[in-house]
Amino acid sequence: TITEKMLISMTLVIITALTMLLNSAVIMAICTTKKLHQPANYLICSLAVTDLLVAVLVMPLSITYIVTDSWKLGYFICEVWLSVDMTCCTCSILHLCVIALDRYWAITNAIEYARKRTAKRAGLMILTVWTISVFISMPPLFWRSHRQLSLPPGQCTIQHDHIIYTIYSTLGAFYIPLTLILILYYRIY
Repeated sequence: TITEKMLISMTLVIITALTMLLNSAVIMAICTTKKLHQPANYLICSLAVTDLLVAVLVMPLSITYIVTDSWKLGYFICEVWLSVDMTCCTCSILHLCVIALDRYWAITNAIEYARKRTAKRAGLMILTVWTISVFISMPPLFWRSHRQLSLPPGQCTIQHDHIIYTIYSTLGAFYIPLTLILILYYRIY
């Protein structure tokens, strides 16, 4: 019904606005507060940037798609939206992994890691996270450009028949990060 769609859209708009606002606040706090200019906080700032990108580039189109129950923005925007969604969400999950890894090293090997915990190392971890995210999420974009898969009218979904990619992306974007995070935090606590 119209009432349900309005409630859903208002709820999603509030969630999106809060996501934008709160991640912007984290970024501003870390960038403007000298005491927060620490390698561990660079990882958190990068996570906030990633989540802000989701809030700005992915969530508004998702709201439109959910509420209208139809994709009206064309094939190209669909491709870009799906790619950005997969990349940023994978990147967000992998950021949680490197934050867990950073905390694990800081707690279990405090003296040694204090010397190694530099801005350069944090930057390398962030670059690695983004690189892995792109390698996990972009292959379908290249397949689709070579094989003109026709999307059902009014839909924007990932269309492929590569079971190996499905396993690879699910392992890389979910199961391996989940396992790593669980093991690291279990060992910390």
